[in-house]
Amino acid sequence: MKKFLFIVMFFTGLLISNVQAQELGKLTMSGASVSLQDIFNAIKKQTGYTVFYNNSLINDQDKIKVNFSKSDLKVALSTILQGKNITWTVNDRLIILKKNQETNGKTITDTKQNTKIKIIGTVMDKDDHSGIPGVTVKVKNSISTTITGANGFYSIAADEPGVITFSSIGYQTVELGVNTSKNINIELVKTNSALNEVVVVGYGTQRKSDVSNSVSSMSSSQIEKQVTGNVLNTMAGQMSGVEVRQGSGRPGDNPTIRIRGSGSINASNAPLYVVDGLPLEDASDINSLNPNDIATIDVLKDAAAAAIYGSRGGNGVVIVTTKKGKAGQAKFDFSAYTGINSASKRIKVLDRDEYIKYQIEGYQSSWIQSGGDPNVPNASRPAAYRYLVQYDHPENFPNTDWQSEIMRSAPISNYQLGAQGGSDKFNYYISGNYFTQQGIIKSTDISKYNMRANINSKLNNYLEIGLNITPSYSLENLRGTDGHFNGSLGDGATILAALMMPPTVPARYPDGTYGMTLQSNIFAPGNSAIVSPLQPLDDPNYINNRSIFRVQGISFLNFKPFKYLTYRLSFGGDYRINGTTFYRPSTVSTSSTAVLTPDRKDPNIANIASTGSGSYGYNFSWENQVNYARAFKGGHTINLTGVYSVQKSSSNSLNLTGQSGRFDNDLIQNVQGAAVINGTYGVQQWTLLSYLARINYDYKKKYLLATSIRTDGASRFASNKKWGTFPSISFGWRVSEEKFMKKIPAISELKIRSSYGSTGNFSIGNYGWQSLLTRANYNFGAGDGAIATGYAINNFQNDNLTWETNRQSGMGLEIGLFKNRLYFVTDLYRRLTKDLLYNRPIPGLSGFNQYLGNIGNIENKGIEFEIRTQNLVNKFKWNTNFNLSVNRNKVLKLGDKNEPILTTRENTITQLIQVGQPFAVFYGYKTDGIFKDQNDVAAHPDQKFSSASGPGDTKFVDTNHDGVITDADRVILGNPTPNFSYGITNDFSYKAFDLSIQIQGVQGGDIYFLGSRFIGTQSLAQNQLEGAILNRWKSPSDPGNGNYPRTGTTPSIGLVPSNIQRYLYDGSYLRIRNVSLGYTVKPELLKKFGFRSARIYATGQNLFTFTKYIGYNPEVNQFGESVTSIGIDYGSYPLNRSFIFGANLSF
Repeated sequence: MKKFLFIVMFFTGLLISNVQAQELGKLTMSGASVSLQDIFNAIKKQTGYTVFYNNSLINDQDKIKVNFSKSDLKVALSTILQGKNITWTVNDRLIILKKNQETNGKTITDTKQNTKIKIIGTVMDKDDHSGIPGVTVKVKNSISTTITGANGFYSIAADEPGVITFSSIGYQTVELGVNTSKNINIELVKTNSALNEVVVVGYGTQRKSDVSNSVSSMSSSQIEKQVTGNVLNTMAGQMSGVEVRQGSGRPGDNPTIRIRGSGSINASNAPLYVVDGLPLEDASDINSLNPNDIATIDVLKDAAAAAIYGSRGGNGVVIVTTKKGKAGQAKFDFSAYTGINSASKRIKVLDRDEYIKYQIEGYQSSWIQSGGDPNVPNASRPAAYRYLVQYDHPENFPNTDWQSEIMRSAPISNYQLGAQGGSDKFNYYISGNYFTQQGIIKSTDISKYNMRANINSKLNNYLEIGLNITPSYSLENLRGTDGHFNGSLGDGATILAALMMPPTVPARYPDGTYGMTLQSNIFAPGNSAIVSPLQPLDDPNYINNRSIFRVQGISFLNFKPFKYLTYRLSFGGDYRINGTTFYRPSTVSTSSTAVLTPDRKDPNIANIASTGSGSYGYNFSWENQVNYARAFKGGHTINLTGVYSVQKSSSNSLNLTGQSGRFDNDLIQNVQGAAVINGTYGVQQWTLLSYLARINYDYKKKYLLATSIRTDGASRFASNKKWGTFPSISFGWRVSEEKFMKKIPAISELKIRSSYGSTGNFSIGNYGWQSLLTRANYNFGAGDGAIATGYAINNFQNDNLTWETNRQSGMGLEIGLFKNRLYFVTDLYRRLTKDLLYNRPIPGLSGFNQYLGNIGNIENKGIEFEIRTQNLVNKFKWNTNFNLSVNRNKVLKLGDKNEPILTTRENTITQLIQVGQPFAVFYGYKTDGIFKDQNDVAAHPDQKFSSASGPGDTKFVDTNHDGVITDADRVILGNPTPNFSYGITNDFSYKAFDLSIQIQGVQGGDIYFLGSRFIGTQSLAQNQLEGAILNRWKSPSDPGNGNYPRTGTTPSIGLVPSNIQRYLYDGSYLRIRNVSLGYTVKPELLKKFGFRSARIYATGQNLFTFTKYIGYNPEVNQFGESVTSIGIDYGSYPLNRSFIFGANLSF
């Protein structure tokens, strides 16, 4: 924390010193006869100030003697103009010269009639060199004003000399002096001021300065610096209060998004996603979007802002606005990048020599532990204590790096072509995109095809229509990479299997078959095989893919019958078709059939399995919106919004599964030929009916008020509980607009905010409150034993199932200093989630073991900081964005009896939900190092689950002091929620070069590495973590680091449970997430080729991660949206390290 405070203080001090040094600059120049023109050119080059004057005022060819050495420019100008009766003023980056006259000892400005000249030119966007319509062009101190047309063209009459100002919302204002030139073309730079930005707040927009809620935003320029196929990944580390966990590098995977903590157990904790006004169902729906098509991302964080979405805004709202066409000449954009991905980290396991040494020492240790004579030769010992004689010659074994065998350097590419243009009446934005990424695990990849058309047409002054539509198609090749090494359907997790596989086993035998091993199952009697992780990756007949075709779009009509009244009708939809195909041929082994026969070639027909599934569905939204916006005399502004909304979702699914097939289908991999084929068909539907109203009011842009109320009716709840009402109110006071604040020019913005709101969460399964009929089988007993098929009730009905609600209050402070070059934002909040939705256990006498009900309350509270600084603003520019988020959660209530909830993963109790504790804390057995010797064992309480405990085994803490180690000694071991998270982005630019560096990380938060139950046990049955073996207990005189037990055969090692403290690791990390270096080609070099602009760049992502965590990725979130399993790593897909080269062209 001290480091971050130091960084903030450093930036602030640098900024203040830069701003307070009000000198114009330094001038160094000498010569006996130097023309004024050369002097003025030197001033511009050295200080950035341009000197403007009328040719009749001075002869710029006059020569004078100068001798300046780092002289203050003010002093230098006085010397240069001495005796010429000329005064000068500074206006922004202009130095304007004017003639003085002496009248009765007083100096007055020359009142000679100025010459009128006609100025024409074009105002363009500096980024893409397109004409900007609607720019206000004004002659300073004059009533002469005009506005640029569709192509950015303008014409205006001005005095010579004089000053013209160019201003437009979203761009920095520029002032230029009028000289003899009659043609002035100007490029405007997009503003860095957050106050003039327009943010989308749901069913409307507001200037950032007028917002009284907590809203964070990202612009297209921030998004485009991130090279990713998923727009959600661009949000990582960019906004306070928004947690983005990129838990996997698998192509097509979605990150986990949390806004101000987690507040639900069974219902979703994901935010609502809204694209161009169309609410989507989950993160997978937004994954189909092309990041290059995004204009802005606005995140509604507090309930006062999100309440406009009622029952769907309980976890915050992410509003995505896509790009629109600009009036003007057609402009084409082409962008492309390509690069290489590789694993950002490898887990250190034993190599061949280390493995063989630990095998020999392990069997030796077990033999001695059992009372055997260490001098007895290996060949004379019982089989349980005898190592392979071949280990005496390790050079005869291969040294297989199994991680290298399953991983690869994988290419990634993206290509996009877009066009935009139009007029004041019609504009369009059209794009097409192709994205492809191979996974760093072999045989995993994704290809995505996107198109987009955004069209707006203003038919007349009263009527406007538009259509935004984007069809997309994606194809993913999947493999069972994560989880248990013997996964379902034999599609085992290749990552954990590769970590467990001994390096002495060859990847392939000389005959081409795959190397495998037998594993002593330390959790159950008998042996099972670790199948080769390469088999499902290499076999060309092994199929596991998923395809998604969807069309998302929204059409709208805006009707403005009166000056202040607008009616909007919109209809949006999301239609999708999904298909999944899985086929495992007989040549791919499973955990139950990988018997090591001598030739290892016999195919096993029982291995054959196939699944074919498909679904199609739609989600549509129909909305009627009325808006009344008016500014009254005296500074009163009011904006009224009313909406009637209907949303419906429907999906149909079909699933066919076949196993134990009769023959391989090498030509067409499907379920045909299976001995048993099972099929299911399902239909899911839900509807939502809503009414909402909102009032925004401000007085002279100083006092801000926003209030809203929304009523939702949802089909997912019982008939008497379908309706919920969600109000909100927020206040803002722009103190900086008060007269008394004008006396403090250093403070350019000071705003205080306060808000309260209520939102809901209806993201549960459909029909959860109802008792439905499902197909069931029953044996009537006596007779021929035939099974009768019928129908039975599948769920316990709950007529009282109701909304899960969030009540959130908060306060915010915004401070802008030195014309907002230093901008600080902080928010305090408390979020109370009531009536938690949870599958409550009930007595089995009811015929069911659980039912969905409302059981309790959870509290989240925290503080957020954002600091934006413009550190340097001259030729070398340096901007910094810093954010920090702190969130604490606590369980307040769990049903009438406040009974704790235990959650299980892989037959292991991993986490606990208990009143008074943080949400979903890790739970298990606390350890106290390793037994040093037999006396230590004898002095310790009896470990009931480990009867063979001895020196070198794990020592458990008797937390309840009853003299034995049992289940009653389990305690809270850690918390997966970080203490705080942060992000720092530094943007630099100098002339045509730009550099962006983003750092992101968290402090605190534990990770449970569930894979340690295999590779961290010191068992001889599989490979082990290098650190665990090198630092293990070896003898009383060589106890290692005291954390890792001895090595030995399974019968002699004291067995331990999986939920132990040793498997928990600190999840803190600091990651250099993105570094991008770009070069913008000078426009004059592009004209001959017909280009408007061109930029080339190189980007590196996830370059370095500084962490103590031993796994691949400290952001791991293996079980996705399950909040009760957050922070668990069970062999997760590694994160990518990317090196990308790309180019953006406009023509």
